[in-house]
Amino acid sequence: MENTNFKYKLDNSSKKYVCPKCNKKTFVYYLDSETGNYLNADYGRCDREQNCNYHKAPPKGKLAYIIDILALEAISDKAYKLTEKNGFILIVPKSQILEQTDFSCWITDWFLQSSAIDYLGSESKYFNTDEVNFINELQPFTDAEQPEASYHTLELLDKLYAENPTEDNLTKYLLTIFSTKEVEDAMQNYLITGTDYFWKNSTVFWQIDNYEKIHSGKIMKYDSDTGRRLKQPFSHINWMHKALNETEFNLCQCLFGLHRIDEDTQKTIGICESEKTAIILSIFLPDFIWLATGSKSNFKFDLLKPLKNRNVIAYPDKGEYFNWLSKSQELKTLGYNIAISDLIEKTDFENGFDLADYYFKMHEMHEMKLKQNILFSH
Repeated sequence: MENTNFKYKLDNSSKKYVCPKCNKKTFVYYLDSETGNYLNADYGRCDREQNCNYHKAPPKGKLAYIIDILALEAISDKAYKLTEKNGFILIVPKSQILEQTDFSCWITDWFLQSSAIDYLGSESKYFNTDEVNFINELQPFTDAEQPEASYHTLELLDKLYAENPTEDNLTKYLLTIFSTKEVEDAMQNYLITGTDYFWKNSTVFWQIDNYEKIHSGKIMKYDSDTGRRLKQPFSHINWMHKALNETEFNLCQCLFGLHRIDEDTQKTIGICESEKTAIILSIFLPDFIWLATGSKSNFKFDLLKPLKNRNVIAYPDKGEYFNWLSKSQELKTLGYNIAISDLIEKTDFENGFDLADYYFKMHEMHEMKLKQNILFSH
């Protein structure tokens, strides 16, 4: 017998609708158990649990999400000035903050929907608003003391780069596509080294800031034939400080390639997600200075601070355009000039496709067209 103990339930038919988060036709609506009618179109769950994980259940009270904050200051008896963890500043009505902890607060879904905060992956809960108590005067608090960032030494980099160089699979792959000079110049610009730490012939992407401080060495292994990162039977990613067993190392990342931004202050800076893509684009499009975030979530205030007075164009991977656009709009209010390209988003390729993939695809199509022209000319 069907369980009807709950007023609302997910539709167990085969009907699927467009998900409001990922825009795929994988969304299951909630319906009223008594009437059989669907609820509002944004209540439901996306079946793409790993890639999307959007789930909005019918309200049992007032839905709120937890947002990490740096500061919360009363500016009137009806509103607060909130500084979000990435430095974004919002004016939030008092009625929309349902609970405050030391360094976070619960803000209503209704308010967050009209903000640029990326909150859908945050923890959520329902409040019985009759029981919510507000404090008219919020007690000020100080930021938690942050441990000092750790850095690798220039001697370590010199040892791996110059004294004891190791062949890496990514360089080997790039040499099958570009000239030796192009690859050597690119690897020198980004100080790429090989290593046998963790996996033989792996690649080290050093995160060096604009003051030549080495924040980290990200180790990844690639297939020398395809140039793809090895993801099976596990993701081949690790860190130099773990390889060296530096247990007290405090990892504070910076943008990959950041040490290059002062090479030419008139050049536009291009940002992509993948370190490999930044290297490839530095060959394809040398009129830009190419940086990489290293992950989609690293397109954020803390890492973008050194770029405030520069012209920047970011090229998110397919599927990330709207997330990066939202963050760039917040950054614009803080004086940043970061444009977000929709070039990749407008393609028909699958999520994760990036600008390097696009250029390789265009090059492949160009080669095919040349071959066709030769065939038809005979």
